[in-house]
Amino acid sequence: MSTSNSSESAGPAGPESRGLPETGFTGLEAAIVLIAFVVVAAVFAYVVLGAGILFSEESRSTVHQGIHEAGSSVTLTGAVYGVSNAREYIDFVIIPVGLTAGSEPIDITTISVRFIGLTHREMIAQNVPLIDVSPERGKWSVQERFNADSDILLEAGEQYVLNISPNVRTDCIPYRSFAVEIKPAGRAALRVEKTVPGSIDRIAILN
Repeated sequence: MSTSNSSESAGPAGPESRGLPETGFTGLEAAIVLIAFVVVAAVFAYVVLGAGILFSEESRSTVHQGIHEAGSSVTLTGAVYGVSNAREYIDFVIIPVGLTAGSEPIDITTISVRFIGLTHREMIAQNVPLIDVSPERGKWSVQERFNADSDILLEAGEQYVLNISPNVRTDCIPYRSFAVEIKPAGRAALRVEKTVPGSIDRIAILN
């Protein structure tokens, strides 16, 4: 009786007999995972870079706007006067203004005027007409212009004399202090703070 060889009957050794798992992490699968990581990292970097550029542009725009507002406005060009009809309070505040050095021309119709006192504050409306007239009560006008041409742009070397007539005058009596804010659109406001003298003349310098 012949006997078969035990090694032959066992057949070829399988993966388990060699100590290897049935399924392995192949090189192709590793390459796919690596590519996925690279793609995700690239997308993340793109998003971060885009956000950084956007933030930088917004910051630059904000800085430029701040510089524009801080450096392009109006400034006082002379003494501020108060005009009184009854000598009990100030009826009109006369403020001469011009451009700050290096500023671009300002359309005078874009200016807003606010009167701020101890007991009240109010926005002063533009008078109609606006140029070369005295304002009605509660309005402001350009009473006079010097070195100016025929347009309504406040330009370098020109002087516009604003006449401001508050509607409420409880803060225009002797010894009261008030402020007038003159703000061109998109520019910094000029704030003029003054005190009414103890004795009101027909025309008085306000300090």
